[in-house]
Amino acid sequence: MGIVPVSLTWKTKTIQGWCDQVEMTKEDIIIGHSIGGAVALIVASRTPPKELHLYAPTPIFTEFLESFKKHASRQLKSRVKELKSIPKVSCPVFIYIGDKEHPIMIADVKTISKHIPGSVFKLIKGADHMTVIPNSIATIDN
Repeated sequence: MGIVPVSLTWKTKTIQGWCDQVEMTKEDIIIGHSIGGAVALIVASRTPPKELHLYAPTPIFTEFLESFKKHASRQLKSRVKELKSIPKVSCPVFIYIGDKEHPIMIADVKTISKHIPGSVFKLIKGADHMTVIPNSIATIDN
């Protein structure tokens, strides 16, 4: 069927509301960026996809509660009561983050990777939060 984007707008009232927008099967490959990466991880824990690719996933899990309260945007702080532990997934997981990302975010994403057995963590040279996807794709071609 091809690529089917799921637009996650800030108008959605809950993280669960975002998750409910995603319909997938075991044959799908899920790709999520930033808050979409965190949502993709939660969705993949319910219905394992063929593969899961997370690009700079936002650490919106209880393991990051103290950091979350200090560093999250105003929109995210209102969602603190929704936080759950990093979910368990049973599919291949690839996690990407740029080396130009904030050091706290890099450390948080490494923590997510450590909580997912068998996941592959990739630090993408020269990439920041917004360029991690195109930069990681460029490394595949080389």
